Amino acid sequence: MRERIAARGLEKRRRLPKAAFLPAILMSVLLVLGGRAHADVDRIEVLERTVLADGKSFGNVGPYERLRGRLYFAVKAGAAENQAIADIRLAPRDAQGRVTFAADFILLKPLDPARGNGRVLFQPANRGDFTLLSELNDAPVNNLPLTAADAGNGFLMEQGYAVLATGWNWDVPLGGGRLRADLPIASDGGKPIFGRTTGEISVTQAVPFARHAAAGTIGLEPASPDDANDVLTVRDSALGTRTPIARNRWHFGYDADGHTIFDPAIITLDGGFKPGMIYTVTYNVRGPHVAGLGLAGIRDALEFFRHEKADHIGTPNPLTANGADLPKAVVAFGSTQSARVLQSMVFYGLAADGRSRMAFDGAVVNAAGAGRGNFNSRFAQGARAFSSDLDLDFAGDSFPFATAAQTDAVAGTTASVFDRASPNGGVPRLFYINSATEYWAHGASLTHTAVDGSADLAPDARARIYMVAGGAQALTASPDRGMLANCRDPLDYRPLLRAMLLHLDAWVTVKKEPPPSMLPQLADGSLGHIAQYLEKFPKIPGQRNPTRTVEPPRLDFGAHFANDGIADTMPPHVGKTFTVLVPLADDDGLDKGGIRLPAISVPLGTYVGWNMQNAATGAPERLAGADGSFLPFDIDENERLTGGDPRQSIKERYPTREAYTKAYAAATLALAEKELILGSDLNPMIERAGAFYDRMVARAPADESCAYFNK
Repeated sequence: MRERIAARGLEKRRRLPKAAFLPAILMSVLLVLGGRAHADVDRIEVLERTVLADGKSFGNVGPYERLRGRLYFAVKAGAAENQAIADIRLAPRDAQGRVTFAADFILLKPLDPARGNGRVLFQPANRGDFTLLSELNDAPVNNLPLTAADAGNGFLMEQGYAVLATGWNWDVPLGGGRLRADLPIASDGGKPIFGRTTGEISVTQAVPFARHAAAGTIGLEPASPDDANDVLTVRDSALGTRTPIARNRWHFGYDADGHTIFDPAIITLDGGFKPGMIYTVTYNVRGPHVAGLGLAGIRDALEFFRHEKADHIGTPNPLTANGADLPKAVVAFGSTQSARVLQSMVFYGLAADGRSRMAFDGAVVNAAGAGRGNFNSRFAQGARAFSSDLDLDFAGDSFPFATAAQTDAVAGTTASVFDRASPNGGVPRLFYINSATEYWAHGASLTHTAVDGSADLAPDARARIYMVAGGAQALTASPDRGMLANCRDPLDYRPLLRAMLLHLDAWVTVKKEPPPSMLPQLADGSLGHIAQYLEKFPKIPGQRNPTRTVEPPRLDFGAHFANDGIADTMPPHVGKTFTVLVPLADDDGLDKGGIRLPAISVPLGTYVGWNMQNAATGAPERLAGADGSFLPFDIDENERLTGGDPRQSIKERYPTREAYTKAYAAATLALAEKELILGSDLNPMIERAGAFYDRMVARAPADESCAYFNK
């Protein structure tokens, strides 16, 4: 049976990559239109060049090399394509009147470019990290991949992509191979600009000091460390009353060996921070980086690699080495923060240059929920730390959420994500892929429903929306439950992501229509309010279920925020929440809508997109932001009847291991027939499923740990 599966799978895999190249005549037109550089990459500097994986050959493509370097930009502040960048007119200029900045890049490309597929696959760095090989090659995260293990299963290399990542945000710590951007600081005619910023602290155990800036970021430095106007408040819930804490009870930094170490990202509080409470710090800052230039840098980097054979001083584009042609297409892929970056570029019209050329032809926007992120405003940071009860970073500049026109009756506005993109050179093709966790914790239903939850919205024809039923934002699950109430959701949907990448590639290169949107909807009863969900969800003995979703509020930052990116009100005024809907469940508690992978259609337990904190955290009702839950079935009928679980046991569903693997293989093949899984993933998926079955039936019934996750 395994040989038959492999043969059919390889046939499917060959079929998808065929849709990979632009017709020659169309490519000629693009090159004529591209012409010589007016690109805003002034100079490229390659700092390191090394062979990847000791020269391992990846399929028919052969060996790869890794390049690491810097891109130096010089943009015109007055250019029409740059007007959406907050504070760009206040950025310093060089002698030619240009705004200059720089960013890191990493590039993996075939040693023999003629054996590649002629496309660039791009990722904005995620908090400075290069995560693409983890997300698509099943590799460990490594910012400087070098070994064969760092290349994972080699999928992207075997496909022949030139894999590119760049830095774009200024607040990434130095070191660790992280990719960052050096962005200029705005000033008012040489005078410093002041303002206020805010951050949140929510701890899961009592600690004397804590970060108010997100992990992996540098905090905005206070204008004065002891400013009496800086405020720290505490509240017991997202919409609770904020109670001020005396200024002399807290300070920036942390205490070590009797000394205070200043750190703008950390606050020390006399008496310590209590678990379950939400602390908000609001303080005066000075010298904002022109953060939106990071998005423009992505745009211009991609335009350079796509259209220019050399920089302005003659340094060759590395993709044209050995006489290679320029790339035929650019496809982008982002997850979580990097996905919100791509979404923001489209929203601000920064996904096209001044010659109406798109920076990327298409993008996979994975696990972004309905958020864009606050990446283009005064005193913006790449990431901010807020409690999952009230995701202010998500909601701060969030409406509109959908690709189709969406009306907010409260604000009296109608708009879509594509509104600013269309006039500036067209709209890239977009795949929105969200796990169930994005519906529970990041408002994903708002991408395809009215903001009051009253109706479905059809996606724009240039977009597709897919939900991974029962999936979590985290692509891999640790057996360590940590602060969570349930075992983490172990659904690995990277095989789906690989197939979807090739579908998007085919859509933008040879115009092959991709699979239709697959998502939960009001119309078919697969999407609804949490009360409907709880009514249907099985009554599992001892199981504590969520009582709420994360519903982002409308936030008012003041009159200058929407158009200028300047927050006059900080923290913002919190208004009425948007209505968030969730995927509804079947009798096993599994999501009915979206794409149901074999682990969902042939289950060994209930996979859900929500997980909650445990009682020790002080906020047991608070939802996890990235993790779902796995609620295993009982092993046999006797165990089920003893415990009173309404869900059928494993042995009642699948009397033998062979029965289970046969059912799983059939479900896997069915998805391959729909081209939602590649042939190369079939056998590995079936083998992993069999091993998981063995661990599930071998676990002790009384064992409440998650040890059976261990491979």
